[in-house]
Amino acid sequence: MQGKTYISNRMFSAPSRRPAVGLEALGQGKSATGLILFATAFLLALSVLMVFSTTALSSREHFGNETAFLNRHLSQMLVGLLVCVAMSRVPVDVLRKCAPAFLVASAIMLLLTLVPGIGSRAGGAVRWLSLGPLRFQPGEIAKLSIVLYMATFIGRHSDAMSTFSKGIVTPLAITAVFACLFLLQPDFGSTSIVLIVVFCQLLLASRFLHLSSVGVVAVCALGVLIAVSPYRLRRFETFLDPFRDPSATGYQLVQSLIAVGSGGIGGEGLGAGKQKLFYLPAAHTDFIFAVIAEELGFLGACGVIALFLLLGAGGFAVARKHLDDPFRASLAVGLTALLVVPAMLNIAVVSGMLPTKGLVLPLVAYGGTAMAVNLAVVGILLSLSRERPL
Repeated sequence: MQGKTYISNRMFSAPSRRPAVGLEALGQGKSATGLILFATAFLLALSVLMVFSTTALSSREHFGNETAFLNRHLSQMLVGLLVCVAMSRVPVDVLRKCAPAFLVASAIMLLLTLVPGIGSRAGGAVRWLSLGPLRFQPGEIAKLSIVLYMATFIGRHSDAMSTFSKGIVTPLAITAVFACLFLLQPDFGSTSIVLIVVFCQLLLASRFLHLSSVGVVAVCALGVLIAVSPYRLRRFETFLDPFRDPSATGYQLVQSLIAVGSGGIGGEGLGAGKQKLFYLPAAHTDFIFAVIAEELGFLGACGVIALFLLLGAGGFAVARKHLDDPFRASLAVGLTALLVVPAMLNIAVVSGMLPTKGLVLPLVAYGGTAMAVNLAVVGILLSLSRERPL
């Protein structure tokens, strides 16, 4: 009982009256909002430049117009910005009430992707739903729904989160259901993101000993998943030695490493990259960071990483502001992780530090559903930032 009381008081007690420093200072006033807006605006501006740079030639080849992909991207970004503004105006308590419905709807949509004629296959995976002219990825929506529901769950059961059943078993059981739905597509990248993001949310409320024990089991399960799947095993072997088969299984990673290494310190210059010219697959989506590194160099790549770190600092400052409210604090942490974790994983994949998987760079890469959902995440963070702590 003493451990339970200690954790509850430590994580969700009201901030003390001592002078604010560091991230605590950022959580006061408009500093957190400013960081979020600053990082988001620069990432979106970079997105416009890099999507045009990576798609101009292919747009001309396929559509006779160098701006075809860019125009579509700008329209998707406009929709995302409208969603962002709308979500920034919605009280988070309204989202809290809708969280269970969102979760169920997301599960149904993920199941529908597996139905022939409704689910749309591309690149060996069925991650899209095609409903008439509308085509979208329900997995992106599901990630946000899981974060929202987990925050609601933590807020509702904050007094019991230090127990193993409430703090570990129940939330991870719900997460496991969605992990299985992702793996059926298959979408190993989204599975990894969801597990890491939920882990970040539970760090606020659950006992670290429980989480670390489950983490060890999860790592072992990950090894089993890789070992029993020839597809994943080949990807892992390619990760260990991509130059063993540079024209087949290692092609994507080898081309990415060539792009990253060719940039040097200052880069080849915006638009002057060569790997995007039909050498690097998915240059405008999964591997857009490689093109950034090639054209803007080490300094440009570091600038992108810095922007995501600023975005993370702003998001965690919002969480610090609401530490006395388990729901809002865990929601802010989950939303922040939903932007920063995929970015760091994508950068690690592009740089050869992790096996390749279908992950895009949030707020930068081409993609309508991901852009709309990521900007919705930004909008909810802004709504949380604007609220006064209880």
